[in-house]
Amino acid sequence: MQPSSIDNLLLREPASNATALERALAAARQELALKRPVRRWRTQAVWVFSSSVAVVGLVAAVLLAQKQMTWQVLLDRAPVFALLWSTSAVCAWSSLSPRGRWLRLVGGLMAMASAAALVLMRGEASAPPAVPEWVCMVSHLAVGLGPLAVSVIALRAAVFRPARALVAGLAVGTSGALLGELACAQDWRHVAGYHLTAWALLAVVEVGVSRFLKPRSFAP
Repeated sequence: MQPSSIDNLLLREPASNATALERALAAARQELALKRPVRRWRTQAVWVFSSSVAVVGLVAAVLLAQKQMTWQVLLDRAPVFALLWSTSAVCAWSSLSPRGRWLRLVGGLMAMASAAALVLMRGEASAPPAVPEWVCMVSHLAVGLGPLAVSVIALRAAVFRPARALVAGLAVGTSGALLGELACAQDWRHVAGYHLTAWALLAVVEVGVSRFLKPRSFAP
């Protein structure tokens, strides 16, 4: 029996494209010649987390130096700080982990729990606001810009994934939430309307910026 034309096509060796192969090899050699330093994802996750801690620590030091806050306030808010920093650490780690799919889910749930805790643990305002309420939201966004830049740079080391960028934004947003616990004494309505809005906006900006930046690598 003579083989059919389809069988002949399947058995035929694919035509080689020497020109395309040479171009690919040249591009690979050029990339290797650059000898770019390889940054481990764990190191970058630590940098994302540390940037938020550093910003909040700097703000706390300034407030203490100017006697606008006492050590007792820090001790009273310690449980909230621990919750927010734990959330930031999990979100930062999972956003850069190649296999952090389920951990990203945990980070998102922790962020939701932290947001709820900020509202539920805040009582009535202790004094009338000295500045317009929107100032809180703007200051939270400003504080998050540094950690946002660090996380966007770190995310370029892997292929873009919306969930990854969203969780990184949640890690960054804890810096503003911590600032609110340090410097704001308004009621829970203010926290829900302004503090949490700033946190959500930072997460959205993280996704948007990461979406349009070209990644340095397409690693998972």
